[in-house]
Amino acid sequence: MRTERRPRSRFYDGRPYAATLDRLLGRLHQLVADAVEPTRRVLDVGCGTGDLLWRLAPKADEVVGIELSPAMVDFGNERLAASALPNVSFVLGDVTRALADLPEDHFDLATVVLVLHEMPTEAQVPVLNEVARLARQVLCVDFRAPMPWNGAGLRNRFFELAAGLEHFQAFRAFQHVGGVPGAAREAGLVYELIRPVDAKTMDMGLVRRSI
Repeated sequence: MRTERRPRSRFYDGRPYAATLDRLLGRLHQLVADAVEPTRRVLDVGCGTGDLLWRLAPKADEVVGIELSPAMVDFGNERLAASALPNVSFVLGDVTRALADLPEDHFDLATVVLVLHEMPTEAQVPVLNEVARLARQVLCVDFRAPMPWNGAGLRNRFFELAAGLEHFQAFRAFQHVGGVPGAAREAGLVYELIRPVDAKTMDMGLVRRSI
């Protein structure tokens, strides 16, 4: 595994993120972990501070989180050092390059939770294609497109705007391309809806290579 050049962290990454957004996302992360069957290897893309990794650790022999933000990975490794979880590890880097040495289907499952909507539109297809190469199945949870204007939808839009103009523009572009189903279609991948979550403002679905 290769580690890419350390990119810059956002002002709220690391400890501030763990103290606020990890707590808000705890129920969602547990929902994802509950949907994962016991398996050998799991990859969590855009793993942040590792909150989902801890929840996945009892489900797999090996759980790997990959993340672009140095502050997220540093905080995750600090927490990992005190957790005594030998089957969890972090990789700092871009998933389209940092794990390129691994063979096809190295992981049984990859999770991509609230990550695609943060990316520039042009990055979504390469990311999905590489993750679908690395894992037999990709479990995605992200905002529905279009996202309803209910209470949860207003809350989600507020947080997206609060994260900064660039972040909000990426969210709007993600809505424009049709969310995960649209991005999967652009990548030539198959998308299967599992269930709506968060008052139908998000969808959980599987992405995989076409047979």
